[in-house]
Amino acid sequence: MIRILQISDIHWKKRKKWDEDFPGMKARFLVDLEEYHKVKGNIDYVFVCGDVAFKGAKDEYDEAKEYIEKICKIVGCTDEQVFVVPGNHDLNRKAAGANVREMMNAALSCEGRNKDFFEEAVLKTTTLKESAYRAFECYYEFSTHYLCQETVMGKCLQSKGEEAITDDDNLYYQERLSKKEGDFNISVRGVNTALNCDEWDYNDENKEGHKQFLPRRAYIMDDVKKQEIRIFMGHHPLEFLTNKEEIEQYLNNHYHIQFFGHVHEQKVHERNRQEGNFVRLYSGAFDPPKDNKAPERYKPIYNLVEIEQKDAGHIHVTGESQIWETNRFVKYEEGCFEKEIEVEQAKNKWEENAMAEQTPIDARSIKIKYMRLDNRTYFFDKISGVDFKPQSGRSETDNCLDFLDKVEKMGKLAELKDKM
Repeated sequence: MIRILQISDIHWKKRKKWDEDFPGMKARFLVDLEEYHKVKGNIDYVFVCGDVAFKGAKDEYDEAKEYIEKICKIVGCTDEQVFVVPGNHDLNRKAAGANVREMMNAALSCEGRNKDFFEEAVLKTTTLKESAYRAFECYYEFSTHYLCQETVMGKCLQSKGEEAITDDDNLYYQERLSKKEGDFNISVRGVNTALNCDEWDYNDENKEGHKQFLPRRAYIMDDVKKQEIRIFMGHHPLEFLTNKEEIEQYLNNHYHIQFFGHVHEQKVHERNRQEGNFVRLYSGAFDPPKDNKAPERYKPIYNLVEIEQKDAGHIHVTGESQIWETNRFVKYEEGCFEKEIEVEQAKNKWEENAMAEQTPIDARSIKIKYMRLDNRTYFFDKISGVDFKPQSGRSETDNCLDFLDKVEKMGKLAELKDKM
């Protein structure tokens, strides 16, 4: 089993402990993790989904790094097992080039033309490259500590926009995790959704504001590997992005688990519990700003996600959320979920087809042999990809016939024959 701690929107800023919106919350969170660790054991990875800082300042990142180190020490992981992405609070809006950024941001929010503008203008113009990424200077230094930096941001900052950007330069980072889950490798891709953030951003209070631009080369994969669980990390949920429909369709078809931040209220995507071969989780804010008009609206929250291989072609993903109530964290039932997800197996489909042609299945003889077994119920959960649960109101024979019907419809009779 792989365990992931997900937090977002830490909004770390310089202030006295007694001036915090939720006094004592950060200390109590560490106690919560200590108690979890005593019962459950290590957490394998820590995902921070943006807004690490409040205004993109170096001292904010230094303090956030110290706090993350405390988290890692408690849960039994290292810096190598921490993954971060930037959010709208992770850029210094007062950095040089603010006027240039404001004009560029307007163009990047223009759906339909922003892709060409980014590739042909931003990435090929020294002033635009320098201005676009200068605001992320402190974040970039922070991200390199965890090896979560993107190539383009690094080039633009280090060369002040003068070094040419090539097709081989990445607008993301991607890592294969050191731990596997059963037969499956796990990869994580982190992207920057905050490139064109400014005070005119679209949000709940400003529905007329501009949306965020995510370049195609940030989320499109060069090589989709078999037998691999693919995880996507970004700060802004899809409804905050231009070209939302195109991005959403690609993510849903290629990334099994999708983590987002930004929205301060934790939300499990409705399709987690319905159709779709993916899980999408909006983390909620770890340290949200207190809404004095509606003090119950935003509360600190964190999420624990477990990934476990179920069979040769499926994983089981479980999520549990903990929300701040007065002076402690309690289970947030609305934020909990579980979902079974199919993962492509490594087998060669052409070899399968050839074997099927050479060895035709005698379906009737397999079914009769199965029905005459003394331990036929043993196989209910032994056939890969067949999720069968016997009905309590039916006889053993009827349940076994239902099981056979499902196995046959899913083309798994040969596997049943091999296992009998």
